[in-house]
Amino acid sequence: MQCPSCKEQIDDDSCYCDQCGAQILVCSVCGRPGRGKRCIFDGKELVPAGGNAPQASAVQQVQTSAQSGSAGTDGKIKFTSQMHGITIEAGDGDVIGRKSGSFTNVFGRFNYVSGMHCRIIKNAGGWHIQDLGSTNGTFYNGNRLAPNMIYPVASNTTVKIADIELLITYGTPEGGTVRI
Repeated sequence: MQCPSCKEQIDDDSCYCDQCGAQILVCSVCGRPGRGKRCIFDGKELVPAGGNAPQASAVQQVQTSAQSGSAGTDGKIKFTSQMHGITIEAGDGDVIGRKSGSFTNVFGRFNYVSGMHCRIIKNAGGWHIQDLGSTNGTFYNGNRLAPNMIYPVASNTTVKIADIELLITYGTPEGGTVRI
């Protein structure tokens, strides 16, 4: 996440900024970091990070017309771009970035991809993606994702990491493939 005080990148689970020392406050409802007393997104009270601070849920963060459901929650999620010759398989918690994560050997050559660009998350609701405050953005269904928010990915969509459009596929319980 980005420190609300000094704007430096810090670990998502930080209670204090390791750059400026400021205490990290998060919204008591959506979990987004902020400054002051109230969340600028929903007006709820900001509380110290850690402890009982909630993690922002996908339902609170984004409403989508198609729900990801539980299909494809087993195994890995596959990202492919024929144009760029990319094929990777990511698991829960994997980071995609130019300088950090399991795929630096793939994305290190792309200058528009941030050092820590996005994270892949798998939970009971299915596969999700989280932009990690990237400079050139992560786009889902043509819309730029808000930094540090978790968005479910649904069938027949594309994810664009900076200027790289990727098709996501993952196995279903029936053994078929769902394209995202």
